[in-house]
Amino acid sequence: MALKKKQTTQQIESKIFEDYIQAQIVFKNINNSEDLRVDALEFLISEQSINHMLKLTNMLFGENKIEDHIYIDIIFNSFHGKNKTDKDYDELLKTLQSTNVYLRNMAIKYLQESNEEAIFFIEKLLKNDDKDIRIFALNILGDVKYDKSVDILRYFLVLEKDINVIMTAVDYIGEIGSIDDIALLESLKLEHKDNQYLIFGVDLAIDKIKG
Repeated sequence: MALKKKQTTQQIESKIFEDYIQAQIVFKNINNSEDLRVDALEFLISEQSINHMLKLTNMLFGENKIEDHIYIDIIFNSFHGKNKTDKDYDELLKTLQSTNVYLRNMAIKYLQESNEEAIFFIEKLLKNDDKDIRIFALNILGDVKYDKSVDILRYFLVLEKDINVIMTAVDYIGEIGSIDDIALLESLKLEHKDNQYLIFGVDLAIDKIKG
């Protein structure tokens, strides 16, 4: 029986995958060799969209296992140069909320490297009802420092009502804003004149801008 199993493995390794289903079965089988699973993954990538590969990634890699990192790296590296759609970014949001810290970090890195292509996705996150997601979007916006980051932060500050979210935006304005933003920050102090926490944060941001 052992000999037959060995022959079956050799047959799989020596042939090109005939279709997506066969490649997916081989890739999902963690008992297959790393080389064989990489071959199957590369076939899947050649056949499927970013959205589909993200769904597969979210389904298979909920836990942070070191042996899975190579497959996650290959998947995300394959996205560069491909056209992105709204569905891709909707699925990416699920990746950003994964319990797998390595997977989350790869998704953040992907957004950072996507440059201006990621702007419309971040703008969608800034409209999310969940304040934690809005803060998360601000962190990406401020850390990556896209060309449009400051303009988006300015517009966002006018609309946002949650104090914690506002303070996150204020912090980033202090880091990447200019003298022109001081008037906007001063107006926040007037609007929230009874909130000493906000006033202190705004004054700190203004001091940073003034240098």
